[in-house]
Amino acid sequence: MKIKMPEENKKQLEDIAKSFNIGKNSNPQETIKLLERLNFYNEDKAINLVNYFVTIEANPDVLMKLLKFIQKFNNKSSVNCLIDLLLFHNDSLEKCENKRTYDKVRSMAAKILGNLKDNNAVDSLLYVLNNSKESYKLRLDAADALGRIGDIYAVPSLINVASNEKEKSVYVRESAVKALGLLGDIRAIDPFIKILEKNKAVAVKFNYLREQIVRAIGRLGSCDDRTIRALEQALSDESPHVRVEALEALSQVENERIKEIIEPFILDKDETVARTAICALYDVAGRECLEDLLQKDDLPSHCKDEIILIFEEEDEEDV
Repeated sequence: MKIKMPEENKKQLEDIAKSFNIGKNSNPQETIKLLERLNFYNEDKAINLVNYFVTIEANPDVLMKLLKFIQKFNNKSSVNCLIDLLLFHNDSLEKCENKRTYDKVRSMAAKILGNLKDNNAVDSLLYVLNNSKESYKLRLDAADALGRIGDIYAVPSLINVASNEKEKSVYVRESAVKALGLLGDIRAIDPFIKILEKNKAVAVKFNYLREQIVRAIGRLGSCDDRTIRALEQALSDESPHVRVEALEALSQVENERIKEIIEPFILDKDETVARTAICALYDVAGRECLEDLLQKDDLPSHCKDEIILIFEEEDEEDV
């Protein structure tokens, strides 16, 4: 996907690049200082220059400075040069012996591609995500970018990564789950349920993965029985953080069963879970439900405090 341009235009850009010490392998700090001059250029010209500079520069520090300009301009004309940087297709980088030196640069390129939300970047980001030899940080940034771009073409690959028990990095799986939550594709429901069932009582390091799955299920916005069953099962998770996520997700589901599912958790042994159950009941059943709860003798004091706080906030809004 290398960028081609007319020879006369290229010659002009090469001359300007020399004036910025771009591609000379000279003092990077001096080059970075010279790049500040771009702030005084017309924005369209500055974008054109930065996009070209990225294709011929090899110093990681200088490239990071150029990427900050690209991030600032947020212009889709930068997509191709960012993809080339992400995939090491730049002439200046293809012969690099230590590619790990550029992990931060490539991660930054992935993040910017996610911000630009251009579907043309999806295949390249998927290539990075599915390459287990890449650094986990780069792969999770690729997953995050895919979620923000929002192209459902990425859903099957993201499901595969999220479901892969052999995946070495739980962080990559978590990022794939978050991306699926952003994409909101109902195809993720069944894989999510299977992951929750397999990891229900495993090591603490998987707690956050389960949290992200429950949160993602809530984001899918489904009200069918599968979704409700999955969230109901998550309420029996050993981690209070997972139970909190499940209660918050259930409070957004429109179904007559939700109130009876949530109510027992006002007596949860974890105070945060109990307070979240109170808030969820307020969202689902309104003020009258909480007024009835206040009449119960066995209602924990922290739940009473939460109800009073909700009522005070409600009364302030009515004033």
